Amino acid sequence: MNPDNTLLMPSPATVVSELNFLYDEARKLYPEEHLQYLERDTIARCQALLGHGNQFGLWETPQVLTGRRQKANEEKVVLRRRLVSYLPTDLPCTAALETLLDEGELWMSRYALLLRLGPAAIQKHRDRSLDPSTIVKVLTQWLPQILVHGIRRRLEDAGSGESGLAYYLSTEDLRVLSANRHVRAELNRMTMLMARGLWSDAPVRIAIKETTNPKGNALVRPKEEKSNPYLPIPDGYLAKMGPRVLWLVLDLGPNISALSEALPKLISGLSLKSRAFPGRLQRYLAQNIWRDREGRPITQPPFRFRIGSHQAAHLREIVDEYEWPPRTWQQVQALMVALQSAHLWVAFLALAGRMQEVLTLPRDCIEWAGNGKPYMNGKTYKLSRSLVGEEREWPAPELLVDALAQQVRLARACERVAWVRDGSDEWDELRIEGDHLWASLGTGAAEPDKQLVEVNHTLKVLARRLGMPPRPGGRNLHTHRFRKTVARLAALAIVDSPRVLMQLFGHRDISMTLHYILAEKALQVEIEQVTRELRIMRCQEVIESIHMSLHESGALAFGGHGGGAVSHIAEAVRVREGELNRQDRQWSAESAHELAVMLTLNGQYFRVVKPGVLCTKPSREATPCQCGSDCINRIEEKTARRDVMELIPILIDEGQRALAEDQLMVVANTVEQLDEELARFEDIGAMWYESPEVIALRKAVET
Repeated sequence: MNPDNTLLMPSPATVVSELNFLYDEARKLYPEEHLQYLERDTIARCQALLGHGNQFGLWETPQVLTGRRQKANEEKVVLRRRLVSYLPTDLPCTAALETLLDEGELWMSRYALLLRLGPAAIQKHRDRSLDPSTIVKVLTQWLPQILVHGIRRRLEDAGSGESGLAYYLSTEDLRVLSANRHVRAELNRMTMLMARGLWSDAPVRIAIKETTNPKGNALVRPKEEKSNPYLPIPDGYLAKMGPRVLWLVLDLGPNISALSEALPKLISGLSLKSRAFPGRLQRYLAQNIWRDREGRPITQPPFRFRIGSHQAAHLREIVDEYEWPPRTWQQVQALMVALQSAHLWVAFLALAGRMQEVLTLPRDCIEWAGNGKPYMNGKTYKLSRSLVGEEREWPAPELLVDALAQQVRLARACERVAWVRDGSDEWDELRIEGDHLWASLGTGAAEPDKQLVEVNHTLKVLARRLGMPPRPGGRNLHTHRFRKTVARLAALAIVDSPRVLMQLFGHRDISMTLHYILAEKALQVEIEQVTRELRIMRCQEVIESIHMSLHESGALAFGGHGGGAVSHIAEAVRVREGELNRQDRQWSAESAHELAVMLTLNGQYFRVVKPGVLCTKPSREATPCQCGSDCINRIEEKTARRDVMELIPILIDEGQRALAEDQLMVVANTVEQLDEELARFEDIGAMWYESPEVIALRKAVET
C-alpha cells in the first residue's frame, strides 16, 4: 500500500459534489431529445460525465453511484455480450447478424443514457430518470430479450430497408414478451418515450386491412407471469429464530469479537496455512473459555448450532458439524460469518430498510441526539433525485446500537487479519481502512476489505446454521421480507400505522405503504381480528377495575375511571354478578371477559378516540358525535388522572393572573377548560369544584 494515497483521496462530500456537478453538465451538453441520435464517441463522453465509464459498449456502475458493492457482471455490463447471450444457439453467425449486433449495441447505449437523463419512470413521478441499479437490470435482463426478437425479425425481412429493432416486433413477439411483466413494462416505457418525442424506435400496432378474415387457428396464450410479492416472515418462525439470533449476538458475540481482535497477533509472522498456526489458535481457545453475558461458561449452545461445513468434511480435523467448543480455523471463520449475519438480521428487522440502505451504512452511522437518544444516519437511493442518494435518519433501539458497535469491531478485526495475512506488519497502522460496515467474510474468495454482496444467501446460510429452515412459509429468506414483516406487525399493533410506516420506510406516497400492509391478502382479516381483541381487552380491564372498587373499602369510585359511561358499566357489573350468585357461581376473569364481549358486541365498540379516552358508542350509530366530558358514551381511563390533577392548579394559576390583569376573555376560556377537566373524574371534580379559587373565577365570568 502507498501511504501517500490517503492524502490524495477526496472526501465523500467532495466526490458527491463533483458527481452532481458533472451530472448537471451532462444534462446541459446533451439534451434529452438529442440522446437518441448520439454516435459512439459522443456516447462515451456522455457516459464519462455521468460516471458510467468512458468506453463505448461497456456500461459501468461504480459503487459511488449505488452506495454498495455489486456483482462483477452488474458493475460492468458488456452490452454486446448481453445481446449474444439471448440469441438462439442455432442461429448462424453471418455478416448481417454482426451488423445487427452493432446496431443493437448502439441502440442499448443510447437508451441507457435516456433512462439516466430523461423522464423515464412509467408509473409515478414520470418526470424522473431511473436510478443506476434499475438501469443495470434493464440492460442485463429485460432489454436484450426485446432486441433479440427484433434482430431475428430483421434477419427474416432483410430487404425491407426500414431501420430500428423494436419496430419490427410482430404481434406474436409482443404476445410472448408481454408474458413477463418486467419486459411488458419496458415495452410500455419505449412507447411512452416515443410519444414524448424522445425515442424513435418502439413497437407499433399492426394496421388493420380493409378486409379481414376473422377465422383462423386458435392462439395458445402463454402463461402470464404473475406478481409474486414478498410475504411477511411467519410469527412462528420469528418466535423461534429471534431468541437464537439474540443468543448469538449478545452471548456468543463478545467472545467472537475478542477472538477476531486477537487473530492478527496469532498469525503474525505466519501463514494461515502454516503448521504452527493451528497450535497457536488451539492454545488461545483453550486459555479463553466461551462465556455468556452473565459470565457463565457456554458448555453447549442452547440449540443445534452448526459451526462446521459439509464442504470441508474431507478434512481430517472436521469430525462433527455441531462440535462444541470450536477448535479449528474453519470453525472460527464460520462463527465470524454467522455473527455478521446475525447483526444483519437485527439491522433489517429493526430498521425495516431496503437492502441498499442497510448495506451502505458507514461504520460511524450511529449518532446521538440532544436528548441522549441514538439515531442512525444513512442514505436512500430508490426515490432520490440526487445522483448519489440522499441522507435520511432512522430511530436506533439499544439492541441495534450494540449489534452495530460489535459489527464495527468485527469488520475492523477481519480487515486487519487480511492485511497481516498478506504480509504486512501487524503493528503498523492500517493506512486505508474501509468505511463499509458489512464485510465479505468467509473462506475462499472472501475479502474483508470489500463490501458484502450476497446478502440473501448470507441470511439463508445463517438460518441453516441456527437449525432453522431457510424458506419460512415456503418462501426463501429475502431482505424485503423483513420490511413486509415490520409492516404487518405495525399494522396490527400501532394506531395510525400507515403514517408511522410511511416515515419509517421512507415512502413518498401513502399508497406505497398501504401496498406493503395489504400485500398479504389475509392481513386485512387479521388486522380486524386483532382490533376486536384489543377492544375486548380494554373493556375487560375497565370491568375488572370497577368490580374491584365495588368490593374494596376505600377504593376509588369506578376503579379510578371517569366519564359518563362508567355508571352504566358499573350497573352492568352488578347485574352480571347478581346473575352469577343466583347460579351459585363466583366472579372470575372469565366472567369479566364474557361481559366485555357482550358490552362491546364482540369487539365492535370501545374504540380509542384519543389518548386516555374510550368511546362506547356503536361505530355506525347515526347520531352526531360531541365528545365532551359529559358524554354518556365516554370513558376516561384512570391513567389520565395524574394529568388532570397536575393540570387543574396550572389552570387556576393562569386564571388568577388573567383576572388580576383584567383579561376577562382569558378568564372565561380558563373557566371553560376547568369545567371540562373537572367533569372528567367525579371525585377530582368534587375535590375542586367548590374550592374558593374556582368559585372566584366562575363569579368573575358570570358578572
